Amino acid sequence: MTSIEKSVEILNYLSNAKESVRVSEICSKLLLPKSTVHRILNILLSLSLVSKEKDTSKYRLGLQVLKYANSFNDSFDFREIAKPILKKICKETELTTYLTGWYNGHSICIDSVRPPRIINTHFSVEINKEMPFHCTSSSKVILAYQPSEEIKRIIYKKPLKKYTPKTIVDPKKLEEHLSKIKENGFAFCNEELEMGVKAVAAPIRNIHGKVIASITVVGLSNRIHSNNIGKLIKIMLTSTRQLSKMLGYKENNIILGSTK
Repeated sequence: MTSIEKSVEILNYLSNAKESVRVSEICSKLLLPKSTVHRILNILLSLSLVSKEKDTSKYRLGLQVLKYANSFNDSFDFREIAKPILKKICKETELTTYLTGWYNGHSICIDSVRPPRIINTHFSVEINKEMPFHCTSSSKVILAYQPSEEIKRIIYKKPLKKYTPKTIVDPKKLEEHLSKIKENGFAFCNEELEMGVKAVAAPIRNIHGKVIASITVVGLSNRIHSNNIGKLIKIMLTSTRQLSKMLGYKENNIILGSTK
């Protein structure tokens, strides 16, 4: 193993550590000589790729790594990464599939894919359109994972608009509904925005585990029903799990939600 490979292994180990670590721990886990680890850490320290705590002599990632991450984020096109997954879902389900992002308390549709053989043509998902947080699965599944203070601030801010007889307009009931969504791991829209239209959405997490976006499939009621809902949910959860991993999220234990 070259010095560069050993350096990368050490950086990878530090990136996965939940707290600062001692040299002895790095040596033990990576099976590297103490002299080698010390030498590499000193080089990484001089480059600000790692930092050393004066009181404990423990190491963690340095500020330069954060600068690299910020630079990557500035040039990172989320849509480009997600597009192949959107197309795959659309092909498997033959349903309009769209990507929603969370921006300062608002859910915005940022990309969509429609099946070549359009079956559900009487509605459309517009890119850059804000998705109502209380009656679309795409927004509900993101909001459900936000801090409780943020949820309360959003849903109690103003009266909720009633789009159909099935729209949840009672903030208390909506709060309970969001808790159920978080428990299940997915959201279902049952004609809450438009009669005859249903949707299923699953959350996307970033490297820190925070839900920042969602993927949704939407179609007419005869295209999303009790006979295929379980299959759709499995496709959505598998796909968003894959995208979350691509964004750097490391899952410990994700439980597929119940359809009940």
